[in-house]
Amino acid sequence: MNDFDTLIIQTRCKVLLAQGDQISFSIKESGEKANWVNISIVNNQLVVYTKPEYYGYLMLHDYYPQITITYKILTGLQMLDKCFVQSTETLTLQNMGIVVREGHLDITVDAFSLDCTMIKNAYAKLSGRTIFSRVLAHQRSVYDGSELEVSEGNVHVHDEAKASIWFEEELEFGLFGRSKMDYRGNPRMKIVQVDEQCTLKNISNPKTCQQ
Repeated sequence: MNDFDTLIIQTRCKVLLAQGDQISFSIKESGEKANWVNISIVNNQLVVYTKPEYYGYLMLHDYYPQITITYKILTGLQMLDKCFVQSTETLTLQNMGIVVREGHLDITVDAFSLDCTMIKNAYAKLSGRTIFSRVLAHQRSVYDGSELEVSEGNVHVHDEAKASIWFEEELEFGLFGRSKMDYRGNPRMKIVQVDEQCTLKNISNPKTCQQ
């Protein structure tokens, strides 16, 4: 199996994500179902997908094949279908870009920099710590970083999206539409914009500031 540094998921599945000295991909399914999920590696990108003739079955029966993926270095994760990704342990990352569309992400990290974009009904829970974090949430997505200790970064929340964050040093943020944001910590703040129907709450000192 060739090396990869980006993981792109284009099908319904449940993924256990682990870090190790050797990369690997395994499907915890038996019989014919073991052949329903395919992978390809192009330009250091591992793409996970389902054969077209089987995708309808996954949707009809709300079925999610179980997969385990081990990586050596990971710089990108794209969840482009209704999938579930979680880590088996703390993932050590340098610069990591994450895109979640409809899926459900739950990982613990020790990172230098994280960039997370959320759209549609996506849900992401990130725990652990990072030096820098950039969060962009749209539509009805939910970003839970209340257990991710961040030194500095920026957060923009749009539409009806919700975000919970933990920043300690410096935070630039904007709330647009009818979005909501809870935060903990006591960072220096730069407010880009807070629209009239948005809600901002300090959960360290639960006094809601509603513009």
